[in-house]
Amino acid sequence: MSLAPAFVPPAAAAEGGPGGPPPSVRIKPLMVPVVSPQGRIEKYTQIEVNLEVGDALRLGEVQVGIPRLHDAILTAVYKGIDEGWVVRGNIANIPALRRKINDAAIALFGKDVITRILITPIARQSSFQ
Repeated sequence: MSLAPAFVPPAAAAEGGPGGPPPSVRIKPLMVPVVSPQGRIEKYTQIEVNLEVGDALRLGEVQVGIPRLHDAILTAVYKGIDEGWVVRGNIANIPALRRKINDAAIALFGKDVITRILITPIARQSSFQ
């Protein structure tokens, strides 16, 4: 009988063992302008994006790429304002925004590295007046 520890696959060890939650990366809160119908910024709202990393061995790579991913997410949010899926600070079309974020993640890290995207509104700033 051997007293050597059992072999634990690296992916399972990085995730905290079998059945543990997958690793995730939190993108710092993003400021989203609330634009009036006249095109004037009235206030700001914040959203937070959390990305679930499907392969724990790629977590470090994703963490290093956060600044580029943050930029890509901001670009997607501003495109959403232009295209009407972010209306007065509210995300009216979350699936479209998720698709844009997923496209950016695929461009940076490859397919199936980011497995889920959570978008959460967290705060609103009152008007400037």
